[in-house]
Order: sequence, then C-alpha cells, then structure tokens
Amino acid sequence: MYKYFNNIKRILKTIDNPLKKPENVSEKDKIEREFYDKEAEKYLLNFDKNLFRYDENEPLPPRHKFFYSLLEDVESKHILDCCCGCGFTSVKLAKRGALITGIDISPGMTEVAKMNAEFNNVSKSIDFKVMSAQDMSFNDNTFDYVVSLVGLHHLNLELAGKEIRRVLKVGGKAIFLEPRIPFRWIMAFRSLIPKTCDESPGGGSLSDKEVHKFSRNFSNHRIYYFQLLRKLFRVTSSNKFTKKIDKLDFQLINKFPILRKLCWAFVLEFTK
Repeated sequence: MYKYFNNIKRILKTIDNPLKKPENVSEKDKIEREFYDKEAEKYLLNFDKNLFRYDENEPLPPRHKFFYSLLEDVESKHILDCCCGCGFTSVKLAKRGALITGIDISPGMTEVAKMNAEFNNVSKSIDFKVMSAQDMSFNDNTFDYVVSLVGLHHLNLELAGKEIRRVLKVGGKAIFLEPRIPFRWIMAFRSLIPKTCDESPGGGSLSDKEVHKFSRNFSNHRIYYFQLLRKLFRVTSSNKFTKKIDKLDFQLINKFPILRKLCWAFVLEFTK
C-alpha cells in the first residue's frame, strides 16, 4: 500500500515539478546526476551488445519515426544532442553522416554513450561531454540542429531555451520528442492506476503553456501530436494490435484537431 501511494505522489510531482524552478536548478541537477549515474552502472558493468547494436531497420513507434524524419538530411551538419543519455540518438544521426556533439549531466551516462559510439564504429563522428544544457560552454551560433529525445522535460525551460537559441545558427532548428500533459485531471486519474512511474526525480511532462513560453526564444515553431489512444493500450504486447491503434491514432488526430488536447506526446520543432 505504501508503494502505491508513493507512486501516486511521484506521478503528481511530474506536473509542475518544483525542482525545475530556477531557484532549485542546482539541487535538481545534483539529484538527476546521481539518479542517472546509478542507471548507467548496469550498462557499464554489463554492456549488452544486442541492446546497443545499431539497426537501420529498427521498428519504431510513430512519434519516433516522425522525429527522425525531420532529421533525414543531416549529412555533414553539426548537431547538438542534449541530454544524450546512452547515446542512441547520437549514434543514429552519426550513421546518417552528421557531426555530433552529445552532452549529458551524468558522467556515467556519458561513458555509456562513448561505449555505444565505439561499438557502432561512429566514435570519430561524435564528441561526448559532461555538461548541462542549461549552461553550455559552446560559442554562439555553433550548431545547425539541437535535438533531444525525451530530454527537454528534464530541464528548466527558461534557462535551456536561452542557451539552445544562443548556440543555434541563424535559421537552425531545435527538434524534440517529449511527453505531454493533456489535462491535470487526466494526470490525477493516471496516478490512481497501479503502473510504476518511470520518470526521474527532476523530470516532468510538458504542458502546452510551457511549450508556448519556450517558443518565444525562436522565430517560429510547429507542434505535432501523438499518443491519443496508443497510451491507453500500451499494456498490450500484440504488434498487430498496436499497429492498428497507431493508425487509428493518426487518423483521429488529423481529422479532429480538438483531440490533440488529449494527446500524451508531441514532437516540437523550433526555428531560430
């Protein structure tokens, strides 16, 4: 029973996580670093080649496919991968010919990412650094793209927005795939479902209001919505069933735009 109520608290904390406020950023960064260093230990102790082996034809959920479709023509482009984690995005883009700089606040995860790049023979195209996306040491106008796969929601958007805009070249793009808060009451209902919250202590899904405020750092932006019904049926392992749900998701979201308010994920595209 204790675990159940503790899980409710963890889920509700993902709404307006107080650790992401400017005055708590130092504490958040410390907690996140410790959390992900611990996560990295299992990979450092046992590097599973099957998990890290690059597969060009890897089956991906629609939101991931769309995220990477916005990054198809990146050969020789300089890309910053924020909150790079284990380095999967960095490796995939390096395989497409991009020149990658990957940053993460966790030294442990950075080491895992280096191992990943070396294992997949792209280490010459990637430079991994331990660094916060909220305070970067890069020069202004350095990167053609800034990307992150579920990393932006771990950051203080006020600080990260200014930094990401600063390091982007004029006309450059920042592209993110992030979890979204549909409505607060839906999140409250979700907290009652006994499914473990996998979010880190300093994370938290993004609201439309937060994204709108973040967009003020850029000349224009576009939002693409995903996971309407798919979120509800993710407990199933039937590949055939999930494909049908994904197809229905796409049809409903595009035919009835008002349903976007109920989506649990979005791909965000910002242009400097």
